[in-house]
Amino acid sequence: MQDNPLSDIRLGQVTKKWAENNHLYTHYSASVESTNDLAKSLAFDEKLLEEPLCLFLADHQTAGRGRGKNTWVTANPGSALLSSWSYLLGAKPQPTTSCLVGLAVYRALSTTWPFLPWNIKAPNDIYIGKKKVAGILMESILQGDEVRIIVGLGVNVLSSPADLAIAGSILEALPAGVPLLGQDWTACLDRLMFEMTDAISHCEDSLSPSDQHSLLMALNAHPLLKSKYTGLEANGTLLVGNEKINWWEL
Repeated sequence: MQDNPLSDIRLGQVTKKWAENNHLYTHYSASVESTNDLAKSLAFDEKLLEEPLCLFLADHQTAGRGRGKNTWVTANPGSALLSSWSYLLGAKPQPTTSCLVGLAVYRALSTTWPFLPWNIKAPNDIYIGKKKVAGILMESILQGDEVRIIVGLGVNVLSSPADLAIAGSILEALPAGVPLLGQDWTACLDRLMFEMTDAISHCEDSLSPSDQHSLLMALNAHPLLKSKYTGLEANGTLLVGNEKINWWEL
């Protein structure tokens, strides 16, 4: 990736090649309204019924969404990973799935670039220090006994919106002399698919003690956190002193 001018790189296209090499059903568009909306519209399309994982990619979204009324803004077309990972399930996911997917994305990114100060802002944002780099939007679609859970994942990789002071990117956070290599991005995608698929496979489970501890450390590493979390229960309930906060209500 470093051998090409950044303006020529289209992460959607790069990621599409990786996905096809991994034999994933992949839908790539240069521009869409929302990868999540597209994934939802095709959730139970006849030709996708046998696909356990479908990946929807774009280099630009005209109506990218976050949780609630939030929007997802990209600096330049092709500079961010704009993706929706559509998993076919046999059971309805539990509220802990959101915790597990957030931890999965955090683990993939922090494993690829372990020298950066990664942290999580509950419930769905991944930061490097005080800069938001990634956001997650999860939605479920039901048809009879089948469920598709769609994980919308946006990651600022090459740049971040200049008018959003809190936004950052992986490239901007790298130390001087440490380039963003194509092999790093491929390794990140490999890890991301492994971690997210493992998380989805446990969508009916409570959080394990190791997951609880890992999440608590990542949450309390967030430098903008006003009060440290004192605990995280197996069902995803956060503790701040005597107060209980449901993860899925944040």
